Amino acid sequence: MKQIAFVTLAMLMWAASASAQGTLPFRAYVSVNGAMQVADNDFQDSGTFVEHAEEGRFDTDYSVSHGPALNINGGVKVHRAIGVGVGVTRYSKSTPTQLSGAVPHPFFFDQDRAVSGEVGGLKREEMAIHLRGSYEFPTGPRVQVMAFGGPSFFRVKQGMVADFTYTDAYPYDTATFASGQVVEAEESKIGFNAGVDAAFFFTRQLGVGGIVQFGGTTLDIASAGDGTQEVKAGGLQAGGGLRLRF
Repeated sequence: MKQIAFVTLAMLMWAASASAQGTLPFRAYVSVNGAMQVADNDFQDSGTFVEHAEEGRFDTDYSVSHGPALNINGGVKVHRAIGVGVGVTRYSKSTPTQLSGAVPHPFFFDQDRAVSGEVGGLKREEMAIHLRGSYEFPTGPRVQVMAFGGPSFFRVKQGMVADFTYTDAYPYDTATFASGQVVEAEESKIGFNAGVDAAFFFTRQLGVGGIVQFGGTTLDIASAGDGTQEVKAGGLQAGGGLRLRF
């Protein structure tokens, strides 16, 4: 986090120091970046069921950790240093989920049997479309620095544990976790984005650069229970890649 903050500050200082060198000789740009989403959007969920005339329960801990992301942006200048554009980011990662539950005893009330285990194959997918206004700082002809921000549309798919199976045997004093029943929850919501992009061009059209951006929102997805579960999507991303301008 400290390294990303330092890179962002360096980009802004670079733009400020170059403010007297002229305007950028282009009208449109495209950037393609490999990035790292550094946010950990972990969350928890729970569900209940009825068995042997009693209510059982299970709790799940979901790890949505940092991982690679794809970042593609494009835009045009509409008036001097002012521009508009659109960006797309995609993040996808599969991580196991820890489950712990309480299973009612078939013979005795209030003697739940504890079970626990790991459920694999749960996947988080995030796709975001960002609308942006941008300001391009005055720089030299080979340097392009811009700040941007605006609304974002997030679509999130999350693998969720809806139920689980277990095994037991007489005298049924213990139970053993067997497997989890996984379903996919999907939800969309509006959020926001903001960031800084800096690039160096080897020719008039071709260059490389780096980007630091934050885009995020909070959604309510279907829970294993009867309601919904609040989850965060997006977060801070940093990366770099190819730059084209026309």
